[in-house]
Amino acid sequence: MSMRRWILTFAAVTMTSLAGGAVADPPPTVDLRDAAALQQLRDRNPAHFATIQRILAGLAEDPERVEGDWLRTTFDARDVELSRLLLKTSHPPRQQLRFTLDDTRYALHVVRSDLGAEPQVLR
Repeated sequence: MSMRRWILTFAAVTMTSLAGGAVADPPPTVDLRDAAALQQLRDRNPAHFATIQRILAGLAEDPERVEGDWLRTTFDARDVELSRLLLKTSHPPRQQLRFTLDDTRYALHVVRSDLGAEPQVLR
C-alpha cells in the first residue's frame, strides 16, 4: 500500500470513528443565582431542591468546604467546577460554583466569608 493510500485510509477511519462517537449534549443548566429558578426547582424537583438547600446551608456554615471534595462525597455531585482565580468583588467576595446532580447542571455563587478583607480608610 502506498503512503498516500495509507494516509487516506487512516483519515477515513479516523473520521468515521469520530462521527460515530459523537459527544452527547451537555445537561441543562439551572442558574440558582436567579431566585425564580430556585422557586421553580422547588416545584419541579423537590429532591434536588432539598439537596441544594443542604448544600447552601453547609457552605454558609463553612465556605472552605467548596475547596475540597465535600460536594462529591456528601452529595454525589459530579463535574464540580469552582472559579478559583475569579472572585466577585463584593463584600464578602463570591465565587461561581458549578456541579451536576443526576442529569442536571447547577450554577450558583458561593459567598466566601472566609476570604473577606475589611475595608480600610485611606489617609
